[in-house]
Amino acid sequence: MTAMKELETFLLDTLADLLMLVLALRFAGRRIHPPRALLGALLGAGIAAAVRGLALTRMQTAGLWLPTAALMMAVAGGRSFCQRPVRGTLLLLAAAGLLGGVVQALYGATGSLGAAYTLGTGAVCAMAASTLRTRRSAKDVRSVRVSCRFRGRQIAFDAMVDSGNCLRDYLTHRPVIVLPEAWGRKRLCPEGEGLRPIFASTAGGRQMMWCFLPEETVVRVSGKRVAVEAAAALAPGLADTALFPAALLEGI
Repeated sequence: MTAMKELETFLLDTLADLLMLVLALRFAGRRIHPPRALLGALLGAGIAAAVRGLALTRMQTAGLWLPTAALMMAVAGGRSFCQRPVRGTLLLLAAAGLLGGVVQALYGATGSLGAAYTLGTGAVCAMAASTLRTRRSAKDVRSVRVSCRFRGRQIAFDAMVDSGNCLRDYLTHRPVIVLPEAWGRKRLCPEGEGLRPIFASTAGGRQMMWCFLPEETVVRVSGKRVAVEAAAALAPGLADTALFPAALLEGI
């Protein structure tokens, strides 16, 4: 019975490790080689099984996590991850955290570990695919033409697609298009009505901007005109180029 339980644990560890490796490689934008990914998963599960047979303290066990993660990524990802072990380790730990959180939540909801892993696998793969689509959109489209209407005024401008613009309006949770205050205020809201403060962390530190909700926002990309649900903010420190969040291009 003990041997059967150990086998079940080993197979479950292998499945979890394989999924984490696939996610980590996809997050890195790398091709997945199934035999190498499976070998990396078996290696991780084997190390976990060996550790369970040793009388190690929790600190000693935790000390093995990072080198094991680096080794697994080197096996699954090839030479580039051998040369950059820290990057591979961090990617694998990020994938492990994502998978673990989703599975734990589903286990609490279903009461079945098997169902949690089955549903979690699908959910996490969908998240990874969504993230990759956003990254591809940001790479393929460098700039877009945007039209905004606010309180009877309408402007059109070119905006740079910025994958680093993750700012969201704290009231509506919409992604925020960041406009230079120098011309944005003059052309859209010279009286300052409808503006409220919003704070963002930038390379220069925490910055206050003025947020508003356009009545209509239309983006032209790849020959199509698409209405999007966006907020906008006027940034005093921005020069001449508006910043368009890559998240708004998802699905377009």
